[in-house]
Amino acid sequence: MRTNLFKDRIQIQSRTVSEGAMGQTLTWAPVQTRYGRVIPLSARARIEYQQLNTSVTHKIMFEKGITLNLADYRFKCLDKTYEPTEPPITLEDNSVIICSEV
Repeated sequence: MRTNLFKDRIQIQSRTVSEGAMGQTLTWAPVQTRYGRVIPLSARARIEYQQLNTSVTHKIMFEKGITLNLADYRFKCLDKTYEPTEPPITLEDNSVIICSEV
């Protein structure tokens, strides 16, 4: 039954900075596509994070472990883009990443 839980197709993108004649250019390239689950946070959870001066809107769950550098990766699901705000948390066999929608 876990297949129903992780039904969202999430693209993991890596940041690349290139130097050109006009200065630095920031581009995002797809690294991997995994199935996961994008969950909007409740109003209470958002308020708790705002007290910590952190703007968060969603959490993303992946089956199996995932390790990411927060500054170098972001997630894309359908037409929405999410940037991680905290390191991944491992619960049982799943990774949970707190994100803000861009």
